[in-house]
Amino acid sequence: MIEELLKYQEVDAKLRKIEVELAGSEARKKAASAKKYIDGVEENVNKLNARAEELTHAYDEIAAEQERLSEQKAEFKSAFEHAEDEKAITYLLKKVEDLETKIKRLVSQANKVLSGMQGIIKEYATIKSTTKAAQAQLAENGKKYNELKQSKQAEKDEIEKELKKLEKEVDPVLMEKYKKKRNGKIFPVVYEIRGNVCGACNMEVPMSVMTRVKNGAVVECDNCGKLLYLKK
Repeated sequence: MIEELLKYQEVDAKLRKIEVELAGSEARKKAASAKKYIDGVEENVNKLNARAEELTHAYDEIAAEQERLSEQKAEFKSAFEHAEDEKAITYLLKKVEDLETKIKRLVSQANKVLSGMQGIIKEYATIKSTTKAAQAQLAENGKKYNELKQSKQAEKDEIEKELKKLEKEVDPVLMEKYKKKRNGKIFPVVYEIRGNVCGACNMEVPMSVMTRVKNGAVVECDNCGKLLYLKK
């Protein structure tokens, strides 16, 4: 029972080698990195749009308040020019000074908002530039990766064809366990018990489990989840 599965795993190792080569290729990594950036562009642009709207609204409010205070200042200056009473003159002068201070503060706030808006414009330009570069990188490396895949396809097809034949000789229940672990990125899946420890993680196998293994059973390691057998 285990011999058939070990033979299957031996051939499967060839397929795994191709998968690792493809997954680790620079072309795939660069293409994946470029795609990840491009996929996030819309979200980044939406965030910039939201910030731009907030700053625009803030600037409009500052401008409106500045206009209102300027009108008040003009009214107080006009009244000041026609005032004759000393107390009234002092009062109006103080009001004008207060308004000028408030207006200066608003101008400072408006400049900060404008600076923020200029920063957003720069970010838009950066996103546009980097997106163009990412698109070029995706196209170039996507093509290279596809060419690499194509170069391995015939070999991959032959291995998969052989695996289908070997699969028929393996116990279906055991094969299902193997495939489940294989799909979970575990490889190799099957290990030999050496002495009384797991050949994969070196954890001791309980005596109750060892008894089953000695009777020909294939078990799962409680620690690493690999399939374990005992060589006869």
